[in-house]
Amino acid sequence: MPFIMSRVNVKLPKSKELMLKKRLGQAIANVPGKSEEVLMVGFQDNYSLYLRGNGDEPLAYIEVAIFGTEHHLGYQGLNADITQAFYDVLGIEPDHLYIKYDDITSWGVQGQFIDRRDYM
Repeated sequence: MPFIMSRVNVKLPKSKELMLKKRLGQAIANVPGKSEEVLMVGFQDNYSLYLRGNGDEPLAYIEVAIFGTEHHLGYQGLNADITQAFYDVLGIEPDHLYIKYDDITSWGVQGQFIDRRDYM
């Protein structure tokens, strides 16, 4: 159950959104047991973002939520791939992109509640 939510302060045409979706699907494979098959992504463009008091340059704030990965295996490669994807597709400089990681311990899908303790 990985989820990646991206907020950018630039217009995101559908063609670039689809490019990012594909790149994020490839990037999540850095994390053992995760793949595009279980990845959900969301995009919000033209979002008001400011960094160091400036909102004129392309910026991104990305949240990555992953279930059952408390040891953060593969996060370094995931982080690098996400950063590179946003640079390649939208020209967002690495120092203009922040990524927040959330460790999900429980979640619900298909009407079922799933808790990490049940898998230990």
